[in-house]
Amino acid sequence: MLEKNKFIFIAEGVLRGIILTTILFLILASIMTFTEVNNSFTSVFYLLTTLVSIMYGAVYSAKKIQRRGWLVGLAIAIMYMIILYVVSIMSNNSTGMDSSRIIRTVLALVVGTLSGMLGINL
Repeated sequence: MLEKNKFIFIAEGVLRGIILTTILFLILASIMTFTEVNNSFTSVFYLLTTLVSIMYGAVYSAKKIQRRGWLVGLAIAIMYMIILYVVSIMSNNSTGMDSSRIIRTVLALVVGTLSGMLGINL
């Protein structure tokens, strides 16, 4: 029973991260409706949104599970990035992995791992 609860908490962490991402992207879309935003700002915003969402989900789940925070955070980062990649493919973006996607993925894995460790110690 305890193992099943761990997966539920991990799924909740990923879901919370995706909900936070959706909210932040809606805010960006509202801002872009009324003002002109350059591409460098949106690129940085996408990266920060990804990292903050993974951090939030990893801290939440690790705090609930209270064991192996680094592994919980890493699992959340992997699942989040897979979901983000699938959504990106569904929205007709390229399927290739260029340098910016690789850097974003590596940063996401590192932030997820460190956030999971932080979540246990909070």
